[in-house]
Amino acid sequence: MTQPTLDHARRLSEWRPPLGVLSVYLGFDPADRGGAWRTELRNGLDAVLDSQQEAEHARRVALRATAKRLAERFDDGDLRPPPRGEVGFVEVAEKEGAEHWFGIGVAPAADACVEFGQEPVVAPLLDLCGRGADRGVALLSSERVRLLHCSAGALEELEDWELSITSLDWRERKSQSTNNPARAQGVSASGHDQFSERLDHNRQRFLGECGGLARRALEENGLEELIVFGPAKDAEHFRSGFGSGKGTLTIGADAELISVPRGRLNDAVSEVVERLDLEAHRAVVERALEESKGGSRGSAGLQETREALAEGRVDHLVFDAAIGEEAESLIRAALASSAQVTVVRDEVAAPLAEAGGVAAILRY
Repeated sequence: MTQPTLDHARRLSEWRPPLGVLSVYLGFDPADRGGAWRTELRNGLDAVLDSQQEAEHARRVALRATAKRLAERFDDGDLRPPPRGEVGFVEVAEKEGAEHWFGIGVAPAADACVEFGQEPVVAPLLDLCGRGADRGVALLSSERVRLLHCSAGALEELEDWELSITSLDWRERKSQSTNNPARAQGVSASGHDQFSERLDHNRQRFLGECGGLARRALEENGLEELIVFGPAKDAEHFRSGFGSGKGTLTIGADAELISVPRGRLNDAVSEVVERLDLEAHRAVVERALEESKGGSRGSAGLQETREALAEGRVDHLVFDAAIGEEAESLIRAALASSAQVTVVRDEVAAPLAEAGGVAAILRY
């Protein structure tokens, strides 16, 4: 199932089905053996139908038919497998209409699992785009590199490169016999040093070449970020081959994970991804607030930021997920002007309280 992206959110923000749309956010708890999410879905659908009892006849009929199709979609008697949730936007229609579904690797934080409106509810989707974005993951050792694709909380092996040492010059050889043991020891030590130097050189070259291969693999798979796990020295050689340009390389941890089976990597990778996301979000909040206080490249507060959005001056919008309904209009204005959007919450969002939960970095 497709992982949501900013481009998906942008297109959905412009979608206006004639009779409206049902926005569905479902989270699946692996520890829940009773399927409580199904009860939440049924209750959400019932609440929507109750709220529209006074709507015109055509809309009521279409809503009942759409709710029935939605319930049947998930009434398969099985617990949902990974990913950890699904998000859907379903056109309200008496007969089948357009539907857009996404798999997500983190549970959605929406207040309601089903909402009805003239347009999709996209604020929680933007939050999920940031939290569950596809990434590349590289696991390094001096003689082996594994490249994986991290998507919707799952890891998929892309490449596995290993240094092969076949040169006869690297094999140990007996030193020629000599009547001078001290000289023989010196020759042996010198040969060992040369072997070690050649081995180190080839390890460095191997890691650099793997860095270049990893960049090309990321481009082929449409990925823009690579998180690297491995000894710091190996990571630097790998980075030298990765180079600069489109795509970013981030050091995740100085951890030896090269031999860990894929099934046991998820927790270690997810923990680092969450930490890196939080650090990036804190940095955006700090910069937006600093810019709003120290010059003309920032805005703080709902009114000031709305005006900047209307003028197309916002480069990066950041807001507290707790601001509620205001989020939808802010997001639509930001997406319409191709601005970046970051949704923050809890302690990361705390500094935004002085600005009413909203701030932005401006283009000019």
